[in-house]
Amino acid sequence: MPMNELTNQRYDTSGPRRSSDKDARAARTSIALQETLLGLLEQKPFEQITVREICARSGIHYATFFRHHPNKEALLDHVAAEQIDRLVELTLPIMHALDDQTSFRALCEYVDEHRILWTALLNGGAGAAMREEWLRVSREVAAITPPRNSWLPVELGIICSVSLIADTVSWWLAQKPSAFSIDEIAAIMHRLVISSTMRPD
Repeated sequence: MPMNELTNQRYDTSGPRRSSDKDARAARTSIALQETLLGLLEQKPFEQITVREICARSGIHYATFFRHHPNKEALLDHVAAEQIDRLVELTLPIMHALDDQTSFRALCEYVDEHRILWTALLNGGAGAAMREEWLRVSREVAAITPPRNSWLPVELGIICSVSLIADTVSWWLAQKPSAFSIDEIAAIMHRLVISSTMRPD
């Protein structure tokens, strides 16, 4: 290999550097879009939010938005995906622990730690979409999990459990933070879910 080519290979770091800069910009853009959407969800229903409004509030160019997401629904999915996965992880043990409030308390603790986020997601205009995503992920996980009761169809059990949990969380988040403790909500949720969907055969 000619010396000049070897020298160019050894010292030309523009490729990796540019790639790293591009990744950092993409990460900043992604965070800005997510934070802007969450802020808007606290003010109005998801259906009333437009891509142009998200871009204007975040300072992101309109065309740049579509390099990251095909539409605003995809942005919402991105924002919610990790949170939904985490809540499903916390919800699943509930399906197998009839007399144990530990899983209910863990779920309530997690929601309370992320109260602003979940208030925006469940009570800020995207509630229906969030519940649908919660159900979708729960169905996927339940497909590989043995059913708890033979008397209750698996699909109906998932719908009832997720609805009760989601609606209880949504109601709780609409109250003053000091109105109910984590233990109180966990106990309410435990009684609601167990009495409705998990009585022994």
